[in-house]
Order: sequence, then C-alpha cells, then structure tokens
Amino acid sequence: MRLSLDKIYSSLFFIICFSLAFIGDKFYAIPNGANIALVLLFPFIINWSQLLNLLNKKLVIWFSAFVFFIFLKSVFLNNFIEDISQIKKLFQVLLLVILSFGLKEKNLSYLKSGIILGTFTACTYSLIKICIIVFQTGVFNFTKGPLINETLPVQRLYLGLLCTFSLIFVFERLLKNQKKHNLFLAVFFVFFVFLIAGRIAIVSVLFIIIYYVFTFLKSYMRYVAVLLILLLTSVVVLTNNNLSQRIFHSDDNFRTSYFEKIEMHEPRFLIWKYSFEILKQTNLITGNGYSKTTEKLVNKYNNIPQQKKKNWFVNKEFNTHNQYLDILISQGILAGFLFLIFLTQAFKLAKESHTKLLLLISMLIYMTVYNNFHRLIGVYLFALVLIVILSKDNAKQQ
Repeated sequence: MRLSLDKIYSSLFFIICFSLAFIGDKFYAIPNGANIALVLLFPFIINWSQLLNLLNKKLVIWFSAFVFFIFLKSVFLNNFIEDISQIKKLFQVLLLVILSFGLKEKNLSYLKSGIILGTFTACTYSLIKICIIVFQTGVFNFTKGPLINETLPVQRLYLGLLCTFSLIFVFERLLKNQKKHNLFLAVFFVFFVFLIAGRIAIVSVLFIIIYYVFTFLKSYMRYVAVLLILLLTSVVVLTNNNLSQRIFHSDDNFRTSYFEKIEMHEPRFLIWKYSFEILKQTNLITGNGYSKTTEKLVNKYNNIPQQKKKNWFVNKEFNTHNQYLDILISQGILAGFLFLIFLTQAFKLAKESHTKLLLLISMLIYMTVYNNFHRLIGVYLFALVLIVILSKDNAKQQ
C-alpha cells in the first residue's frame, strides 16, 4: 500500500512538471488539481519524525522568513486584501517545497522527466503548427505578431525557460550515461530556442554550454571552443532574419541608432525607466505593496505620448519585469535583504552540483527580465529549482 502511494505521489509531481509547458495564461486546472491531490496524500506519505529536520533547513527558513515578512507587513499596513493574489503565489512556492519532502530521493527523476517530456512534446507540437502555418502562408516571422500566440502553447519566455531547464537535465543524463537520444534532445532544445528567437533563453543556453566547456576542457582548448561557439552564434544571429530582427530590430528602417530602436520597440525600456522613477519616490522601509506598485506604473504609462502605445501599456498593466526591482519597490529594502540572504543560502547548496548551480543561475538570469512571483507558471518553476537544490543528490559530477 505504501509503495503504491509513493508511486502515485511521484506521478502527481510528474503530471505537474509535464503540464507546465501547456498551461498558458489560464489553463491551470491540471497542475492545480495535482497540487490538491498532493496535499491530501501528504499526511500519509511524509515521515513525520523527519519533517521538522527538513523544515529546519536554512534555505527553507530564510525563504519562509521572506514570505511571512511580506505577509505580516501587508497585514500591518492594511494592504493585504489588495495584495492577496501575489502573496498567495509566494505561499504556493513554500507549499510545493514542503510537499516535495514527501518524495523519495530516487523519485526526483520523475520531476526532471516530466519537465523534459512535457517541454519536448510542447516543442514538437509547436513545430507542427509552425510547419502548417508556413505551408499555408509561405511566411515565417517569429519576431512578433499572431504567429507566436498561435503556435506556442505557453508564453515564449517561459517555453524558453523550460527548454533551458530541460537542456540542463539532459546534460546531467549525458554525463551519467552517454545515450544517443539524450544527445538528440540536447541538440533539439538548443535548436528550438534559436528557432523561436527566445533572447534570454539563448543567453542562458550559451552560458550553460560555455560553463561545461570550461568545466571539462583543459588548457587552451576551452578558449578555442568558446571562441568557435561565439563565432557560430554570431553567424546564426546575423544571417537569420528572425533573430536579427528580434535582437537588432533590423526591420526598422526609420531609425538609425540602435538606442532609438530599443527605445521604440522594447517595452522594458519604458517599464524600467518608469520603475526606477517610482523607486526614487518610494519609502524603501515599507515599499508600496504589489497593488499600489502596479497602480503607480499605470499612472506613469499614461504619460506615454503615442496613443496606441499608451493604451497597450495601460491595458496590459505591465509590472516591473524585473523580480529584484519589484521586491525593492513593492516590499522595501528589508524584504530585499531577506531575499538576498535566501539566495546566498541557495548558492551555498547549489554550488556542489553542476545541475543545481545551472538551474539557479538560469532562474536568476530570467528574473532580471521577468517577475516570476506574478505568474503561477513562474511560481511552479521557481519551486522546482528549490526542490532540486534541496535534494540530497548533489554529487559534483551531476
């Protein structure tokens, strides 16, 4: 009976991880349903005598301190009701980490397999959709427009992050056991990241490859390999219309300077500009709270001179698109300090494993351009990173 419960429990985590590549903006029924089932099974799975020791890990303690500080501050400052949606997501991370304590160490592979298979399935589905659309229209443009939303089952940025995580897990398997299908998967995920022109994913993938080059190659060969990788990447970017348009905005013939093109075409240029303006006006002891930060940003967006652009920003209610900046503005410097201590503890645990370290760094890179705690898919992926870091399987070879 216990063996069956363990398998069911591990399978539910697999379902959550597999479904992340398909949940999009609204379809959270599968991961949330599996999450509820995990909560119900947890009392029958967990070793209660060991639970306190698991909860007493520094990484868990500091993240809990960060979450409860935000919760108590919101109650004290009377903005808990308006911020409850975001605060719930922080507690969701904590809940998933605690639920993972019911997993057997050997069953951690269920999570990794779920991410790999789910991402591969989503990418294959997207490739089929792309082929159909290109066959019908004769055009392939993945820089912007409806093609992106029509083909990708989840937002490009998060599918890129899933490809990045999958690549890390596949490399881990390659180092353990050289198998052709793992090599194929590694090439496939790298190819797909470049195909969809996922800029931050490309940066992360290059970092991962260069990391392994410096780890396993000796002497001058590592520098030769890195130079070849960068040259090949440059050739691909410069000769591919989708990539050159996404990175250099080469399709804009009205503006001559690269700075002007970024200012015009990159939403984050204005978002970060206004975010830093708000930061200067913020009481950094208390912060503004999540809801008031959004409200202040929307007020700033109303100053955009182009009517169409202004309406787009206001309707979307764009957040800060930087998790670190968001914590400072919305929760203040004390919350930022707690989060920094938490990240320090995460690095201390992650540095003993290639896989853990690369997962953490990849997530931190993504958090410079996106607010993970504002989206459920970001919450699930952040929790996944913590679950892997907290696992005991931390040999340096992996």
